[in-house]
Amino acid sequence: MKDFTLIILFFFAGFCSVFGQQRTVEGKVLNEKSKPMPYANVFIKGSIDGASTDSLGRFSFTTDQTGELTLCVRIMGYAEYTMLLTAGKLTNIVVKMHPDNITLDNVVVTAGNFRLKGNGQFGKMSAVDIVTTAGSTGDLYHSLRTLPGAQMVGESGKLYVRGGDSREAQTYIDEMHVLSPYTTTSDNVPVRGRYSPFMFEGINFSTGASASEYAQGLSSVLALNTKDASPVTKIGFNPSSVGVGGGGTQAFDKGSASVSLNYQNLEPYYGLVPDRLHWVNPYQLFSGSGQLRFNPDPSTVFKTFIGYDRTTFVQQLTALSDPLAVRNLNMKDDNFYLNSTFQKNTGSGYKIFAGAAFSFHNQHIGDALVAADTYRNKEWEVHLKTKASKRFTDFLRLNVGLENFFRHNDTAYNYITTAYSDSINHTITAAFATAILNLSSNLHAELSDRLEYTSINHQWNQNPRLALTYNLNGINFSGIVGRYTQLADNKYLLLDRDLRSETCMQYVGGMYYEKKDKIYRIESYYKQYDKLALQEPTVLNSAGYGYSKGVDLFFNDKALFKNFEYMLAYSFCLSKRKYEEYTELSVPQYATTHNATVSLKYNVPALKSILGITNRFASGRPYHDPTKAGIMNSTTDCYNSVDMSLTYLASKKVIIYASATNLLNRQNVYNYNYTADASQSDGYRKIPVIDSAPHFFYLGIFITLSGKAAYDVSNF
Repeated sequence: MKDFTLIILFFFAGFCSVFGQQRTVEGKVLNEKSKPMPYANVFIKGSIDGASTDSLGRFSFTTDQTGELTLCVRIMGYAEYTMLLTAGKLTNIVVKMHPDNITLDNVVVTAGNFRLKGNGQFGKMSAVDIVTTAGSTGDLYHSLRTLPGAQMVGESGKLYVRGGDSREAQTYIDEMHVLSPYTTTSDNVPVRGRYSPFMFEGINFSTGASASEYAQGLSSVLALNTKDASPVTKIGFNPSSVGVGGGGTQAFDKGSASVSLNYQNLEPYYGLVPDRLHWVNPYQLFSGSGQLRFNPDPSTVFKTFIGYDRTTFVQQLTALSDPLAVRNLNMKDDNFYLNSTFQKNTGSGYKIFAGAAFSFHNQHIGDALVAADTYRNKEWEVHLKTKASKRFTDFLRLNVGLENFFRHNDTAYNYITTAYSDSINHTITAAFATAILNLSSNLHAELSDRLEYTSINHQWNQNPRLALTYNLNGINFSGIVGRYTQLADNKYLLLDRDLRSETCMQYVGGMYYEKKDKIYRIESYYKQYDKLALQEPTVLNSAGYGYSKGVDLFFNDKALFKNFEYMLAYSFCLSKRKYEEYTELSVPQYATTHNATVSLKYNVPALKSILGITNRFASGRPYHDPTKAGIMNSTTDCYNSVDMSLTYLASKKVIIYASATNLLNRQNVYNYNYTADASQSDGYRKIPVIDSAPHFFYLGIFITLSGKAAYDVSNF
């Protein structure tokens, strides 16, 4: 019976192919700039007849459907396109897709181009923008410090935004949280991002009031997106003044695999350019990353990303209070990150996302505080997330999701007869929903809410958010109000599990205008902090509070001269807090009132070079002088650094990049440490906190051994 059924089915299929009316539908799909769009899903509505576009945006398929036909085209990030097909118009079809403008526009940021387009204050930049910006030294986080809202904390290298500390800025890769995005270094040696900017297709930076689906960040979000598809096989390597790296991509049918390896050893560099620190074994870093992509059909994407790095160094330190107390700080740091994500556009119009991520960070320090002691800190996190979105009408799109964070942290300290250890295990469970409303052709709204439960303190939090964008004669006005929560730092949760979740209300208003390669942007904000962890003399509680308010200005001009671009950025920020060790309402040590950046880029086609110059300025930072009344009662001199970079395209597959910081040799002071010294008139010895070296020089050669893109060196 089974064989007979198969015969009938094959006969029926053959009958249809011979006697059915087969018609060919063919054409091409372009984007709003008339460039081909590969991997678009093209089909006849109500049937299974269709195809995906090739690398040139072309499609061709046959159909036996009769009567009135409706052609549908779908691709992620663009509004669905439909058209009625007539009998005489089945070939030479040209479809032009447009970005999905039902959502509030996003802020698009590049290093040298900061465009406000609305929801979540996101910005977008490319890896090339980052490495060609003077002062970035090829690092993602250093480059972000040239944008409005980011503050200059040079001795740290971490991201501080609009008066918030670095813990308030969260990093995500493919929408999954990264627990530890920075490398580990010694004191006053700036950290770097663990992941190369070349690994990401989209680099989105939020300076505040970000979307409700992003968790545990009171100030900002950095969302990094890897490529959904990498159809070109390529390989390359990158020798530099600090090490060597390399890797590549192997493309295969419906997917690709990528790998990147990097080794850094600063001993040769310090031999040529000594710093002020005493190294027993200089800084070494080994890192490796990989990604596997699988596209079973044009509407489905599976991705797995993995990264590991190990940092080691031994540094000789002398106690400030006792010059004879010498110890060799021995650092061993391991960091691992893994995420897997799934995305699919269904035939019914739903966009489905599911992801899982695992972060692990283990740090072991010998001679951490005194000679012969040991300190260990281990933490891990599992992040699970799923969401779905659909546009129900031209008026409404809805996005809903669920996520869980499972977290663990334990610390241990040992010294002779002293032993201490403690650990915490807890979860964060959340549901979020966003309604995106197209109120008119000029007015868009985004209404969202996040309901979150934190098990460690048994607390429920609700975080609503409203964003509006209005376009008036080409000028975009936007306003956002939202509530954000974040658990206290682990070092305080280990002491008191009942600390309340820290909160921040954000109010943001801005204006943006762009015309003929010129961009004008102004944005004001007010952040109200509450329930911050406060370490008072006799008790640890959640009675801390504070505020941050200011204005960000931005101007970018590409039209003044041919091949010339300049960027002006300025931030005014007033920030005060009573939290952690700040027992009085005062300006935190990392906050600066004025931050300004002037960035110039000049492209010299005849020399195939890009010259970049950046001047970064910040007003003095507060510090505590024990010889004066009150806390945070003094201010350092202002910060200023003139940096230069040169990018030379030696050939289509070879790029040489060189950069140097602090060309004027200015000694920037970030803080002062005081130690008791009876020989001084006021009883204290004052020691400035300065850079470990007055300059940092970098020379790198990026070589592509196969493929066509010189910038995609090891790439992804």
